[in-house]
Amino acid sequence: MRWLFLVHQIPPQPSQARVKTWRALKKMGAVLHRNSVYVLPYSKDQHEDFEWLSQQIRDSGGEASVFLSEALSEQENHELVRQFQTARVADYADLLRQSGILGQKLDASRDRAHLSPQRMKKMLSGWDDLKSSLERIRRVDFFHSNRARVVEEQVARLGRQLQALRSPTPEGSPPPLSSGRCSPKQFHGKTWVTRRDLHIDRLASAWLIRRFIDPKAKIKFAPEGRIPRGPIPFDCFGAEFSHHGEDCTFETFIKRFQLHSDSALADIAEIVHDVDLKDEKFGRAEATGFDLVIQSLCSPVIDDSKRLEEGLRLFNQLYEYLKQKHKSKGGHVPGRVNHPSSGRVPK
Repeated sequence: MRWLFLVHQIPPQPSQARVKTWRALKKMGAVLHRNSVYVLPYSKDQHEDFEWLSQQIRDSGGEASVFLSEALSEQENHELVRQFQTARVADYADLLRQSGILGQKLDASRDRAHLSPQRMKKMLSGWDDLKSSLERIRRVDFFHSNRARVVEEQVARLGRQLQALRSPTPEGSPPPLSSGRCSPKQFHGKTWVTRRDLHIDRLASAWLIRRFIDPKAKIKFAPEGRIPRGPIPFDCFGAEFSHHGEDCTFETFIKRFQLHSDSALADIAEIVHDVDLKDEKFGRAEATGFDLVIQSLCSPVIDDSKRLEEGLRLFNQLYEYLKQKHKSKGGHVPGRVNHPSSGRVPK
């Protein structure tokens, strides 16, 4: 591993310069390694962040230098990793405490008759703040703390409780997942929505919707925290079709629509899980390479509609390849659920 070190000195006055630097370092996820020495795991973007901050420190009359180095021993590497893990555990613990406070307020507001619009607005604002804080922590959780999933589940649970308090289930809407199995027919002609900046779990889930649930499904994209009401949300905080337990969103879809018997689809689920959650649960050898393929697809393409178009082709090809692979081994892999299997991407 390679590490970035920022060594700096800032004059005591004006004090705003110290506060500004501290906030910037916190936002980057840097940890204090020694007195006035901060560290980050190396990446091109983090190197650039440190260089920009160094320039700001020098502009304010201070001194700053950035060094790129490798630890001389595995023990030193482990110690640096431990410092980041400790910092993130503290961040997640604070967020869990905040979510607990909101949860207590929600428990006290179960009777909707006593929940004023102003109080609902305040709790929705508190939930949005929790989601934003969670996203910020996840961006700097470089070594994937196991505390993240606990907090994610808590925030998602609060979102579902708020939604239940906010409005009853509209007539004609798909049944909630808690009612059990889902049938693709119940979801024909629906519009789906997910967060912008598509990556592997959202791309895979959108492909599954188009291929196994409704080939004519409309899929829209919205900023995090601004998911519109009406379309069916997926891979969003508080959504039914999202991360649950140890499952990524793609795995949730497979379980809810009973697609377990499709061996090729099960293979894709394991690959998506290992890439998305990075916990090596299934130890898929293809995960690293497929992650690079997804990154090379997403990085140059800003428009989510174009990402989706490319992603549909990619997952279609992967599925057909795995299906043929299982057939050659004598395994049975069912075809498309609602329409004949083909190599074409549904429009």
